[in-house]
Amino acid sequence: MTPWSWRDTLVRLLLLVALGGTLYKGFLKTPEGASNLTPQQFFDGLVNDGENSAIMKERHRDILEATDKAVRVRLEEVSSGVYRPAPGSLVTEESLARAIRKNQATRERAVDDEVRAWEKLERARRLEASGWRMGLGCTPTREGRP
Repeated sequence: MTPWSWRDTLVRLLLLVALGGTLYKGFLKTPEGASNLTPQQFFDGLVNDGENSAIMKERHRDILEATDKAVRVRLEEVSSGVYRPAPGSLVTEESLARAIRKNQATRERAVDDEVRAWEKLERARRLEASGWRMGLGCTPTREGRP
């Protein structure tokens, strides 16, 4: 067996350093690692995610409300005779009424989603304010706890 050359040793050392860096970066992706080693970045990410989620849910609700208003206007136009759909058109008084009922359910769900998104943001802010850090081990649970 031949001894390792300095090139082999260098390559092995570089591979070990790369593996160590990969493990470290991977550990920083976990809440345990990020909350303890880079807490400011961790909480910035949580709050940013919460803000983005809340904003997107709010936009989604706004779009649904605008869609609902447009469908209601079209239904009024069809009912009053101002707008007459072409023969064989999928737009009828019945289809518009169904669309309004569907939009109502979708908008109610969107409002719930928006409330949950704002709650998520507030939780992230409370965690940041309290200086929370996730432990590295599992916490024991008590029996009979709901």
